[in-house]
Amino acid sequence: MKLGVIGTGAITRSMLAEYQRCDKFEINAICSRKEETGRAMAEAFSIPKVYTSLPDMLADPEIGIVYVATPNSIHFSQAKAALLAGKHVICEKPFTPTVAEAHELIALAKEKHLLLFEAITLAHHPHYRFIKENLAKLGKLKLVSATFCQFSSRYPALLAGNPSPVLNHAFAGGALMDINLYNIHFIVGLFGAPKSVRYFANRHETGVDTSGILLLEYEDFLCQCTAAKDSAARNGVQIIGVDGYMEITPSASNLQTVELNVRGADKVTVHLPENPWYYEVQDLGRLVEEADYGYCYSSLNTTMDVVSVLEQARKYAGFDF
Repeated sequence: MKLGVIGTGAITRSMLAEYQRCDKFEINAICSRKEETGRAMAEAFSIPKVYTSLPDMLADPEIGIVYVATPNSIHFSQAKAALLAGKHVICEKPFTPTVAEAHELIALAKEKHLLLFEAITLAHHPHYRFIKENLAKLGKLKLVSATFCQFSSRYPALLAGNPSPVLNHAFAGGALMDINLYNIHFIVGLFGAPKSVRYFANRHETGVDTSGILLLEYEDFLCQCTAAKDSAARNGVQIIGVDGYMEITPSASNLQTVELNVRGADKVTVHLPENPWYYEVQDLGRLVEEADYGYCYSSLNTTMDVVSVLEQARKYAGFDF
């Protein structure tokens, strides 16, 4: 299927490299506000068409699916425009800032019988299935601890008074929306919606959260999600039960290595070397080719739960969006 891409940021470059490795997609066009930026990206990836107008790209009859990779605050409007134009959509994370927006996009996709995916790496990783299949071996769960702290190259600019969209609440940015989201997706994808959500944030004077700890309470166990863009740490996830634990590294966004430790049994380690975007794009290519609406709409239920957690967390922390 021919793909139209909106956005020319760092994630776009990483994803385009993977779309080129997937024979289910043909990158047909890129849309950028600045023609020179779009041209540079097009030349780097041999993309035949460059648009500076989103309506013009969406009017292109050759394009069947659109990848939205722009600042968080405009995901909703651009994904909606693509759906209204009759295009399938892959929307970068976070899907939308609000539950109301997520609900509207999902309802529109179903009404028009279109595929709509949130681009989230872990959902498509083979090790996520391994984790689900082996959870019961841990016995009654007690704790889940997920840490993803990565010093951002954009943090010094924030301190200098020049915040980028990823660290600007005006663009629905911040540590919660950009990086803790992976921890949330990991947990909600396994266990569903929590019964309570609390978020405690370290905030810059602009109000944006540069790091924070999210607490998710389930009926029988507790989850802690720590994320930072103002500091780095040893990252990973631990799922802890009375009979054993699983440790996942290097992070919830990249489930490269999983260790299963069950009391009385030998440790089991599984490892896959590819970057997480590879598995995401290969699986999305299969789902699009097979027109798997069942999986698509089921996965959107998880997306809705994640958006709800993000909204509850922001409300608890007193954010202004």
